[in-house]
This record gives sequence, structure tokens and C-alpha cells, in this order.
Amino acid sequence: MPDIAIVGMGCRFPGARGVRAFWHLLEHNTDAVTPVPEDRFDVRRYHSARPGEPGTTVSRHGGFIDDLYGFDAAFFGIAPREALAMDPQQRVLLQVVWEALEDAHILPSSLAGSRTGVFVGQATAEYGDLAESDGHQDVHGMAGGRLRTMTAGRLSFALDLRGPSLMVDTACSSSLVAVHLARQSLLTGESDLAVAAGVNAVLSPSDAITYSQGGMLAPDGRCKFADASGDGFVRSEGVGAVLLKRLPDALRDGDEVLAVLRGSAVTNDGQGSGTLLQPAVSGQTEMIRSACRSAGITPDQLDYVEAHGTGTPVGDDVELRALAEVMGGEGRPRTRPLPIGSVKTNIGHAEAAAGIAGLIKTALIARHRTIPASLHLRTPHPALAGETATLACVTRNTPLVPGGRAALMGVSSFGLSGTNAHVIVGEYVPEPHTGQLSQGTSDAPEEPRLLLLSARTPAALSRLAARYADFLDGGEGRAFTLRDICHTAATRRDAHPHRLWAVGRTHDELAAALRALAEGEETPDGGTADAGFTGDRRTAFVFPGQGSQWLGMGRRLLASEAVFRRTLTECDAAVREELGWSVIGLLTGDGDDSPPRELPDDVAVVQPLLWAMQVSLAALLRAKGVEPDLCVGHSMGEVAAAQVCGALSPKDAASVICRRSSLMQSQAGRGAMLAVELDAQDAADAAAPHGDAVCVAAENAPGSTVLAGDARALRLIAERLQAEGVSCRYVKVNVASHSPYMAELRDDLAGALAHLTPLPARTAMLSTTRCEPVDGPELDAAYWVDNLRERVRFVEAVRTAGKEETVFLEVSPHPLLVQSVTAVLDEQGAAPAAVATLKRHQDDGENLTRALGQLFSHGARIDWNRYFQGTAPRVPLPTYAWDQEQFRKAGPRSGARRAGRARTGARTARVGPGRPGAERPHPGRRGGRTAGALRRGRPAGGGRHRAAR
Repeated sequence: MPDIAIVGMGCRFPGARGVRAFWHLLEHNTDAVTPVPEDRFDVRRYHSARPGEPGTTVSRHGGFIDDLYGFDAAFFGIAPREALAMDPQQRVLLQVVWEALEDAHILPSSLAGSRTGVFVGQATAEYGDLAESDGHQDVHGMAGGRLRTMTAGRLSFALDLRGPSLMVDTACSSSLVAVHLARQSLLTGESDLAVAAGVNAVLSPSDAITYSQGGMLAPDGRCKFADASGDGFVRSEGVGAVLLKRLPDALRDGDEVLAVLRGSAVTNDGQGSGTLLQPAVSGQTEMIRSACRSAGITPDQLDYVEAHGTGTPVGDDVELRALAEVMGGEGRPRTRPLPIGSVKTNIGHAEAAAGIAGLIKTALIARHRTIPASLHLRTPHPALAGETATLACVTRNTPLVPGGRAALMGVSSFGLSGTNAHVIVGEYVPEPHTGQLSQGTSDAPEEPRLLLLSARTPAALSRLAARYADFLDGGEGRAFTLRDICHTAATRRDAHPHRLWAVGRTHDELAAALRALAEGEETPDGGTADAGFTGDRRTAFVFPGQGSQWLGMGRRLLASEAVFRRTLTECDAAVREELGWSVIGLLTGDGDDSPPRELPDDVAVVQPLLWAMQVSLAALLRAKGVEPDLCVGHSMGEVAAAQVCGALSPKDAASVICRRSSLMQSQAGRGAMLAVELDAQDAADAAAPHGDAVCVAAENAPGSTVLAGDARALRLIAERLQAEGVSCRYVKVNVASHSPYMAELRDDLAGALAHLTPLPARTAMLSTTRCEPVDGPELDAAYWVDNLRERVRFVEAVRTAGKEETVFLEVSPHPLLVQSVTAVLDEQGAAPAAVATLKRHQDDGENLTRALGQLFSHGARIDWNRYFQGTAPRVPLPTYAWDQEQFRKAGPRSGARRAGRARTGARTARVGPGRPGAERPHPGRRGGRTAGALRRGRPAGGGRHRAAR
């Protein structure tokens, strides 16, 4: 049987909000037990220093997770009323599993419809009991708060998972039994990915009173595992989750393997102890041996065991004697006693989540090769004393010393009803050339890097940007190259509606841009935008007419980008064949070391030059993952649009642009062009008194039109309009395009292009000559005659395209139409989504990188794997920054207020019984496939098992 890989982990434990914080707590030997917080219950009402006093508990302490009632309901598409009814164990689990998926670099959206199983250990539902006692009973409260069965179903629904989904209640061994069942589901092929989790929340004093009456709670609130003076445990909370895959599948998918599950076993004590509630040595020894057999090892090969380790006199004695018996029976050398420990000495007894806490700790031990100290051991239990002892409790941080090639460790968990679980955890040591990635990819310092972030709300996005800035500033982020960080962020995180991009060449530059954006400041190195509800807008490539050329354009791309250089070389050959001169030579200096001092003004030179730039930029954009869904051209830009959409071959496109511009040059000096700040109709009215001498040449934007024709007539129009306060300016061209002068070229151009054989377009093209979609074959000689003579109906084309959610990318050396597109979209009430590719006299590479960032932020589809070209180490990035709102129903025992209150995040929500707005749907979006509102399933009853082992 294959090993099972742990590929991701997430947690909330006392003193630790996340896996990294959990390891920090363990490594620094932190005791996270505290007095019971007031928002759980008023422990003063129930505490008594006299053991056994009816209705009281001797313990005033516990382990409590931070912000138990905080939840980002809108992120999961859950309305406030439903969130209020949900058990906080369900709420926290949703967020923890999302973080585990991010830790595993698995896109949650990719799991929709998959055979992903969910196995959750949970033993209590005290929140539902409180809500019931509060007098608020409805179907939401029953399903969300009192039925433990809904915890797994809630997660499966939120992520649209189709594998098995079940709850496990074996008291304190629940979550480790869930791990065993998840492993079995993977081995049988029932699941391809499994979530194994455990949850526990301490909301009521009732269980503590019961345990205290039974003498199970430590008066000082500490679990003193393996200490002869151990006098009980302390209750604690916890939520933990691991993501499991078959090891071959994990390696195939390029996942980082944190540790492997070599084997597992679940057994019951039966009548081994003679008492139902007392553990049995025989049951535990058989459990360990059975787990080792399933792993194909013997117990003496274990290098560490994470014990159940509650610190109770009976429980510790049985567990230590069982371990000693197994180790002694296997002949473990006395010189190498088995290291043991218990996470309960740090965080308390998390009951149903105790096993998952031990498993996550053990996986971290394998990862860091360090065994953290177990705390509070003063007088070792007799099983640890003497020279013949085969066990040694780790009391200071100790290196993990494997007995073989890879370390082997066990994790134990025992339930009150006698159900025991043990999992064999192996350190993962990759075989040579298994595909596991390592750090240290080269990162050229001069290369600008693009970081992409997203969130469901602007406030969450700002906090996420600040987290990433801290990550880049700190030592953790500096251990990775910027390329690897940016690659992981782009390809291993789901994209949400509110988006941010930032560019930098160093960690410090990128962090500075992020901090500015997080604080709402403008920076040229980054920006934010709303990508819309779907975050999946189509992309329109817009190719402008003449005027974007500048000296030096394209030189850096020609030197650094192979796709741009190859396409430009193809264009160069086509222009040489048509006109006898070199595009590349003109840009760089005809092959010598002295580039030109200025570009010619001749339309017969400028237009072929710009066409070559446009189609080469389009090819480069495609190579970087940006595919157009629509092509739109303005005047001569339609030639590039026709080629890029596939309707014209490169050879035919070169014929059109070269022969068109050469014929236009024959009209040089005749006529002029005047840009006026008028709508097309008003501009036409201004030209009407001059008859056929002047016409509307181009409709560029609302309030921006170009007139063309007789120079004298245009001068008279300009004088009159300026006197009326209308701004006018002459266009710097020597040819009056789209004017009556061009009609004289009709026959010559038709003859010159008679050979064209247009093809069916592969990408949609919207004609600005006819203002309708074109399929390709109609782009014959007659079309290009009209293209030269008829007005450019750009405004109407953008209006048509803008009826669908579209991001417009101007593909040119300098933006001419971005403002025009923005004006049209503003007129329609659409979000401005127009982006420039390059800008005059600025670094081409930086501008192209910024353009891609802006495209992402506006919601354009981009294949980031193509952009980053190749694999890279998957960097452990910061997790999502939740918009935490407080959702809490309080029973009469706590004395707390009845309503939920927001404490963290950007929003404040008042929800609760009797408050206005409790019935209103949440203002947040139902975000794609992560909407998790409970809408189905008939509730089913279930008993409670109190965990006390």
C-alpha cells in the first residue's frame, strides 16, 4: 500500500493562530493555558478550591483559541442570521480548512465536484445547547448549532466536495480516528484527496464540573504528562485540519510533502480493564503493534511517540506501562530509550481535537527535525525511572535522531469509551529526482517582478497587502526569490473580486509598494481594482492608428524577449519584400552601432513600422498568457487586428499595410485633420456648411471627434469653434485619412490588394469600419478600400463591446485610445477597464509588467503558468486575511450580551435575536464555488459523548 502524504495543514490552538505560530509556541516551550475568558462563561460562579463540591469545578483555567466567535460569513456566502446560528466550531473549521488548502497550494475552486472526502472529529455541541436555553429554536439553530453531523456537511457544501463526508465521535480520540478513516478512504480509492480534522470549543462549565467531580481535572490547570504527581488535565479548545493524498499522487501533482502516514490502527479495549471508563494496557499495546504492522515496521523502529498524555494518574500510568511493555518486548536497546512527549502540556487537552493537535505537532517535528520539550515534568513516573527504562520524556528541545534513513514516529489518542487510535508518521525524505522542488531559484536582480493579491473585500485586501509586506521585509520571505514568491501567489491562490498588483525588483521595493497600497496611497508601482462579481472578464486587444511611435520603442523588448524578436523579424522580412527597407534596421540603426536620431514622418514608413510593433507586442502578450477574446482596430490598426485574430496571414497583412500606406503617401500635403472636442453629430454639423470638402474622419470618444478634408475649410471651422469656446487642435499628419481625398485611391488600392485571401477568424473581430463583427472572409480588397475612406466608428464599437464585461488593452508603443475607451465606458456607467501596454520613453519591460498587473486587477483572464514559464518552489505565503465579524448567541449562564459584535476587520455587524436586520441577507457576495450556506439535508439526531480520557 502506498504511503499517505500530508500536503497541507491548518490550525487554531491556544496561543497559536496558524501552523507557523503553533510551531513557534512549541519551539519556545510556551504554556498557553490561561484563566477562563469571560466570553466563554463566568468561571467564578462555578469554581471551588474544595474538590468534589457539588456543582463546582476545581479548575479556573483552560486553553482557549483567539477570537472563537469571529467569522467571515460573507466570504462563504452565509447570511448573518445563519452565521449566528452556526456552531463556532463549524465557522472556524471553514476558515482553517481554507488556510490548509492555501498551505498545500491547492486552489479551493479546483476541488468543486471532486472526490474529496471530509472526516471530522467532534464530541460536543455546547453552542447549540446555549442557543436552545436562550429560547431561540429554529431549523437554522438546530442544523447549525446542535447537530454535529452538519460540521462535515457544511465544509463539503462550501467547497462543493463530492467524496464521503462524515463526523466521528469517539470522545478524545475522535480526530485521530478521523485521520485513520481518511487514510482508509484514500487507500481504497474512495477519495482522491481527504480533509481530516478535529474541532473542540469550551463554551459551558458543565463538562468541567462533571470531570471535576470525577477527580479528572488538575487544580492548577496544567497537564503534567509523565509526572508522578500528575493530578488531572485541563480542558482546552482547538481546531486543526490536515490534507491527505496518496503519496504517488502528491508527487505527480508536485505537492510539497510535509510528512507521510505510514500506517494507522483503531482498536477498542473491550473488557481489558474490567471497567468501561478505565483504559486498558492490553488494548493500548495491541493498538501500537497493529499500527506498526500496518506500516510494515516493528515498534522498536520508532524514533518518537507523541503520547495521548493527559496527565491523569490512571491514564498516564496505563499509557506509559503499555509503551514500556511494547518497547521492552521488542528488545529496544536500553541505550536508546524511546523519546516521548505530549502537546497537552503546552495547550491543554483539546479533547476531540487532541489527536489532530498531536499529529500536526508530529508532522512539524519531522519537518524541523526537533522534538520540543514537554512541560511541567518535575518527578518522572516510575516507568521513566531507572537504568532499565525504555522511555524518556523529552524535557528540553532535542534533535530528532532517526534510527534509519527517515524518522518514524507514532501518535496516540484514546477515547472515553475505550476506542484507541494510533498513527505512524514518517519523515519524508525524497528519492533522488522525484520532482520535489527546492529553494534557491535564480532571481535576476534587474528583472521587475509582479505580485498579485486578491480578496473578497477592499479591507481584507489591504490587510493582506500589509501581511505580504511584513513577509517580504522579514527573514521568512527573504529566504525565497521574488520570482518564486510571485509565481506561487499568481498560480496557487484563488483570485477574488477585489484585486491588487505590485511591481518591484527587490524585496524592499515590492514591500514598499504593498505598504503604500495597504495604506490607500497611490504609487506607480502598484494599483487596485474591482474585477467584478465573476472576476472573469473577456479581453479586447485594441490596435490604434498612427501617432504612437517614438524613437527607441521596442529596443529593449527586441534585446530581451525572444517571442517579440522572432515576430518582429518575420514582419521585417515581409516589409523588406514589399518596400525594400528594414523595420529592425530603422529601430536600431541599420545594423551599425548608431541608432537613428529620429523617426521619419512619412506615412509609408510610420504605418508599416507601427503595424510590426503592434503584431509583435500581441505575440509577446500571448506568450505571456494574455489571449484576446476580441480584436478591435482603429484606422490602420485594423490591419494588425485582422492578423492577430487570424483572418489575415502575415504576408497578406504586410501587403495591406505597405500598399495602403504607400498609396496614401501619394496624397501627402493635400488636406489636413482637425481634432475637436465635440460629439460626432455636433462635429458633422460644424462641417456641414463646407459640403464635401470636410467630413467626420474618426469618432474617438464622447466629445472627441476628428474632422478631415480641405485645409482651408478646416481652418475656418477651427476659428469658429474656438470663438465658441470649443477646443480644437490639428493632428500632426501630412495625409487627410478617411476624407474625400482618399476616394481617389479606391481603384488603385483595390487592384493592389486583389490577391488577398482572407481566412475565417480564430478570434472575434469587431470592425470599426462597419461597426459590426466580421468573420474573416469579408476582409477582402473592398473592405480595405472602405477602411481607408470611411469614418472610424470607434465609439460605437467600444459601446458594443462594452455591453459585455470587457477589459480593453491598447496594444501599441504609447497609448492613444485608453482615455477614449475610458470615456465611453464612463458614459455607459461601466467600470473603467482600459490598460496601456507601453509608454513613450519609459522602460518597455516594466510597463509591460505593470500592464499585466492592471489586466489582472480588472478581471482579465491570464494564464500565469505561461507568464512564469516553468516550475518553481511553492513558497509558504501568508494566508487569507479574514473579515472577522462577531457572531454569538449567549445563554443565560454566561451573562454575556445577546448580540454579536464585530471586533476585527473592516466591518461592524450587529446581528442577533430581536435586533433590526437579523433577517436581512448578508451584503457580501456569494463568492463563486465557496458559498457555504446550509440549504439542504434533513436533520438527524445524535447522542453526546463526553470526553474525559
